[in-house]
Amino acid sequence: MTMKDKINNFFRHFTLTLSEKYPFDSKKYLYADYFELVSLFNSGSLITVGDMLDRLNDEGILDQTKEVSDQAQQNDDEEFFVRSIFEILNQRQELFGYDYPFEYSKESITIIAELNQKQKTYIFLLLSSNLNLFPDFQSNLTNEFELLSLEALKNYLPPFAITTSFGKNTDFKGYTYDKIQQLAKLMNLEPDEFYLNTISKKGTQDLGLDIAGWIPFIDNVGNYFSIFGQCACGKNWTSKLNETRRYNNFLKVYHSNIKHSIFIPYALINSNNNSFFEHHEFGTDILVFERKRVLSLIQNEEVFKNFESALLVDSCLGFVENIV
Repeated sequence: MTMKDKINNFFRHFTLTLSEKYPFDSKKYLYADYFELVSLFNSGSLITVGDMLDRLNDEGILDQTKEVSDQAQQNDDEEFFVRSIFEILNQRQELFGYDYPFEYSKESITIIAELNQKQKTYIFLLLSSNLNLFPDFQSNLTNEFELLSLEALKNYLPPFAITTSFGKNTDFKGYTYDKIQQLAKLMNLEPDEFYLNTISKKGTQDLGLDIAGWIPFIDNVGNYFSIFGQCACGKNWTSKLNETRRYNNFLKVYHSNIKHSIFIPYALINSNNNSFFEHHEFGTDILVFERKRVLSLIQNEEVFKNFESALLVDSCLGFVENIV
């Protein structure tokens, strides 16, 4: 089945619904994504506070406020929550600038009529953050998010750095054991056979490593700066924060440490206090590439334009459903 066929079949029965309740305090960025999706599928109409109050009530999402016995207080709490999400959208507009595909004004949001490639790439990241809503395209979105993350890593590092894919789009051949040996050779490092021999010789899992980059010197000493990254699109991305750390054991890095990182399509920057949403999850010593950082590092817009998912984004922009 071609991508176009998959898209046509999918949208014949597609209905946007949040379908999952998230905590109101720690997961506000997910609700902001949902508000953007509602705007995406609303054909340029203004989405207001009242619209989203009605929608979240109809879906039973606002049941989290039902413990309040006073009805007037409950209504105030619900409206306060929805307005707080619109404030996050306002912050996103300021943060992303011309790359933001929506227009926020006076507690309402609408999709911009004609999007450029960077704005379409934002939509791609928005879809990748909501795989559960687009199950037919999970493979496309996750594979191509990995490719986009590799491009971001290339642009984050200096031009003479070396970057490579180790995950779904791997540059290496054979089983995982063999690929780690190849990676070690490419990085001019020794593999640690003691730990490496504990993994299956016939295993095919990437063991948490999706992309890697390092800044070599002109000598043969394996002492330099390196970044190992895990690319995670699912809502369980916090469980993958330490995935690449097992490579501390697989590779004998000489008098240095691997810098571990996670690449996620979620918009995590909290402009109120210059931090990340859910920063309590990160622990210490991890480099986070979230939606703003990834998008800002994409210089060649042709990278996204050549993705199969670009067809999905265009189809989403052309799909209209009466959903508010």
